Amino acid sequence: MFIHQIPSFIPAFFPHFTWSKAADRQVYLTFDDGPTPEITDFVLECLDEFGAKATFFCIGKNVVDNPSIIQRIQTAGHSIGNHTMNHSNAWKMDYTSYKEDIKQCEEVFVQQKINSIGFRPPYGRITRKMYRGMNNVILWSVLTGDYNESLSPENILQSVLPLLKPGAIVVMHDSFKAYPRLKVILPAILAHCKEQNLVLSAL
Repeated sequence: MFIHQIPSFIPAFFPHFTWSKAADRQVYLTFDDGPTPEITDFVLECLDEFGAKATFFCIGKNVVDNPSIIQRIQTAGHSIGNHTMNHSNAWKMDYTSYKEDIKQCEEVFVQQKINSIGFRPPYGRITRKMYRGMNNVILWSVLTGDYNESLSPENILQSVLPLLKPGAIVVMHDSFKAYPRLKVILPAILAHCKEQNLVLSAL
């Protein structure tokens, strides 16, 4: 069984991280792993159609390869966060190397005049040392699972739509792997939020 909503005991163990936000009507859609040609463009077009704002946690090497998409994200008023330079896994490298990978992404952001709103670890993987030594780490409360090939778009929507409540931080992916499901669930999520009078905001 795929767990779409983060169990409450997990944020309780890591209260220093951001898992959700206090909000009246705001829901926060986020997109990891881009920018990706065509896929991120599709996301931006959908967001624009609904007048929605979102946050993109970008991989540094993809930022280097796609500066025009980054410019489009910024011009549209969306926010951008650090997702490491190389989509690095904190559980498979030492802390110093991991911090250096984050720093490299930050340097790319500076070069391209990107104001980072925070950091999201790839896979959501964190270590005890990372928790003690890092600030402004943004995780999520709702995981769509759009990257999971065993999930159908219909199953994702059935599970996720009831979880779209004020303050929720929702994860999707503007990647080729996620696209077969993303292209179905994103328009449906946007339409649902509009019907429920929820405001889609950037972090």
